[in-house]
Amino acid sequence: MGLRDSWIEKREAAVAGANGNRNVSQMHLARQGVISEEMAYLAKREKLEPELIRSEVARGRCIIPANIHHRNLQPMAIGIATKCKINANIGNSSTSSNIDEELKKLHHAVHYGADTVMDLSTGGDIPMIRKAIIDASPVPVGTRACCASMCRWCANGLREL
Repeated sequence: MGLRDSWIEKREAAVAGANGNRNVSQMHLARQGVISEEMAYLAKREKLEPELIRSEVARGRCIIPANIHHRNLQPMAIGIATKCKINANIGNSSTSSNIDEELKKLHHAVHYGADTVMDLSTGGDIPMIRKAIIDASPVPVGTRACCASMCRWCANGLREL
């Protein structure tokens, strides 16, 4: 069970009858004046008032990269009022593709203080590698869809752009 499971389930149940509106983004909640569980968690983590986190998110001066499908991540905030964050880039290449190695890189990145991780994989089974990284990561994971698209393009013999 992920840290955010109950938080997300509660929100999904609340919006289920909202005329098809399934917007459960942090910005949407913040603009409605709601301090989400993620915002309260971040306020403690950042040593800030929950209302400051909410207002900064609502104004677009702070983001909470917390996709509802990545339930085991520990929420974090990136913004003007928050602490500086560290991002780590990981990813395999077309010459070296090993999920275990990528998970080891993820572990080291988080262990040594990365607040976020960017997967820049360019070879191998990118969807499978990304799923393994996201499932194992306690921090938000960013991806570059263009890398996967270009790899599929090249793999299909369409080498000219």
